[in-house]
Amino acid sequence: MQMYQDQEIAHEFDRVMRMIEANMHRRMPAVDAGKIGPMGGLFLMHLEQLEPCSINAMAKATGRDNSQLTRLMRTLITKGLMTRSQSDIDAREAVLRLTPAGHKFIVDAKKMMTDTINAMLHSFSADDRAMLLSLLKRI
Repeated sequence: MQMYQDQEIAHEFDRVMRMIEANMHRRMPAVDAGKIGPMGGLFLMHLEQLEPCSINAMAKATGRDNSQLTRLMRTLITKGLMTRSQSDIDAREAVLRLTPAGHKFIVDAKKMMTDTINAMLHSFSADDRAMLLSLLKRI
């Protein structure tokens, strides 16, 4: 019985994640005028949580290698969403920071995510939402 429940939980998580992804993909063009893409958006959101941070810290947080991140960073720097500068502490290390445009992108993206989730949870009561939030925080 437990194995069936575990499989059903995994299936439902996958279904919900794909639903969120599909809904966000439909809404993203309104936010992503600069066409940075999903990986760019995730990178910027990680950077917001970690900034200022090193490339190594970002690689660890995103599960990507430095070469993948370097290509993505070049694009985000060119688009004016983040900066890369030399560390004051260790000259061998680069420090990553968001620009005001990067912060604006994140604010817009978070609003879009909130709108997406709210649309999915429209039939949930306040108690249902509180329970869901409590359960999600335990993960």
